[in-house]
Amino acid sequence: MTTALIEPATAREPVAREHDVSGRLSFDGVLRGEWIKLLSLRSIRWSIIITIVLSWGGAALMASAMAGTEFATLEAMPELLVQSATLSSMFTVLVMGILGVLAVTSEYASGLILSSLAAVPSRTPLLGAKALVVAALGLAVGGLSTFGGGLISATILGSGAFEALVEPTVLISLLGATLFLTLSALLSLGLGALLRSSAGAIAVMVTLLFISTIVFQILTMTGWEWVPTFAQWMPADLGHALSTWAVTDPEYRGDVSYWAALGGLAAWAVAALVPAGILLKTRDAA
Repeated sequence: MTTALIEPATAREPVAREHDVSGRLSFDGVLRGEWIKLLSLRSIRWSIIITIVLSWGGAALMASAMAGTEFATLEAMPELLVQSATLSSMFTVLVMGILGVLAVTSEYASGLILSSLAAVPSRTPLLGAKALVVAALGLAVGGLSTFGGGLISATILGSGAFEALVEPTVLISLLGATLFLTLSALLSLGLGALLRSSAGAIAVMVTLLFISTIVFQILTMTGWEWVPTFAQWMPADLGHALSTWAVTDPEYRGDVSYWAALGGLAAWAVAALVPAGILLKTRDAA
């Protein structure tokens, strides 16, 4: 007489959740795998730490410099808080961009992309899962760094700062800075998937998010009318508008509104992700 060994149903549940009825990896399983792959990268963990340290350190530095001065008035407090919390954004956005690039190019560098595409033959869900993971991580890290910087600034600035911190215009601005970091990471993810090279994608990302601002500032000296119009739609300028528009005096606001800046940044991210998704399906994996 033989005894049949019956596997407990509970042992099969994780497999059932990660695979569909055809035995292929479900989107939930793809998403879970992308979380594991992304957070297992040491470079990603360092990017998160650097982003938070730079944001909080910059906020503390500016708030300390402005505390007790004639500029730290109750009327100017909302704008001062936003400026302090976003002081380091010109650098942290580059770190978040590197995070977005490495989320995909690290797999091409290690050869892991071959296994990933074998597990997800349709390919599009793979890029979609990467985008969702990068967006969620960008929101979490961006929110922690930006709102944390605002809280640190309010603590240092003292009287009246905490009341100003919860004003709608300040919260909207800090949310805008968070969305700027998130959409920049998604833009960089698309660049990484397009170029499949860490160095190449980072170079393009730095050009779009940093160097282009310097170039257009130089070009404004030429007096060409198209330069400021074109420059205000570059990612860095859109991010600045998104972060400061709500607390800026209407007399000094630029032509690009808060919602226009948000739409423009989203368009930049889509412009990189859509062709990246098309090429991912049509070209060789290696």
